[in-house]
Amino acid sequence: MNDLKSNPNFRSKDEIDKNGPNSNSVSDFKLDKGEVQTIFTPELGNQKGLTLSKWFYKSGDIVKSGDIICVIENEDITMEFESVFNGRIISTCRLNEKLTSSTELFKIEGI
Repeated sequence: MNDLKSNPNFRSKDEIDKNGPNSNSVSDFKLDKGEVQTIFTPELGNQKGLTLSKWFYKSGDIVKSGDIICVIENEDITMEFESVFNGRIISTCRLNEKLTSSTELFKIEGI
């Protein structure tokens, strides 16, 4: 449970029951100036053959919450991946990288 609580995106069942599954508190993520957050490949179920096929931003670019950062796909799905943070992209994985659930997609720094 402590590992889950260290994830800023984690909400307990009690928090979901209290605030609802679509509460704004879920999407109200904030990075303090200089704080860095690593973003990993989401768990999509069918991870077989998953690749990063397109970047819309590069290192050094400023993004806002909701901006589409990249496209992830395999033979079954194509997904636009959006940022939940405002900040500066400080690193990205390579284009056409084969992805697993533990692959680092990018790092973002609060500004």
